[in-house]
Amino acid sequence: MSSTVDAAARKGSVVLTRTESITEYINKGGQPRSGTQGQSDTPVSANDMCALDEWPSHARRYRAQLQDEADGQKKKKGRGVVKGVKAAQKRFANGSAKLNITFSETLGGTIGMNYRSFKDDVVVIMKRKVPLIGVRRWSDIHPSVHRLIVADVIDRWDLEDTPETEEKILRIAQERYRGWRSTLSSTYKAFKTDDARLANVPEDLQQEEWEWMINYFGNDEKFQARSQMNSDNRKKQKTKHRVGSISYAQLSFEKDPKN
Repeated sequence: MSSTVDAAARKGSVVLTRTESITEYINKGGQPRSGTQGQSDTPVSANDMCALDEWPSHARRYRAQLQDEADGQKKKKGRGVVKGVKAAQKRFANGSAKLNITFSETLGGTIGMNYRSFKDDVVVIMKRKVPLIGVRRWSDIHPSVHRLIVADVIDRWDLEDTPETEEKILRIAQERYRGWRSTLSSTYKAFKTDDARLANVPEDLQQEEWEWMINYFGNDEKFQARSQMNSDNRKKQKTKHRVGSISYAQLSFEKDPKN
């Protein structure tokens, strides 16, 4: 499959892993237009990015800097990029044995003391396996890549390898993959020029990936139409999730562990 934005992505057509997609992009001539990943900390002037009151809520970098310039006060930072540290620490404390995880019988989500660590682990594994380059949406990714995620998760957690388990793992992976790309889209919108964007690579991306994503966000008409539609739909939402990062399944479990 071509790695250009003009390539027609079809369901399950992207068979490359994340590392393979980067290598293919480079081999086909997709070199970074300027700078290196080390330039992600390059200072950016106020003219290169959105004003504070226009800063996208999920955009990476410089929001704290803008706040400091606005009122001299530092705000609490978010969770940042998930690295799966807690799950690794628990696994080490457990003698490197597999960790336990439970799914709610009624809501299907993860519950119990390891619910957050499990989700973080799925995110870390998903980001290692799933490509950004050449992908418009989750359904473009071939099932063989999905299977790599499931196999790694089952290798770390005490789960049976069943179709039901695979479905639950991939549901989390898909949700977080969409969230990842949404964050990258917000980061794209936070900067006003491609030069400013290229100089500030998100910490969990390679330079080549960010260049491809910038080109995709800026030139793919289908993405732009879908993004506008999603934005309009969010404005119409009447019910919002207001319990922080705790899922409905975990919240229900904490209220009534026996149910």
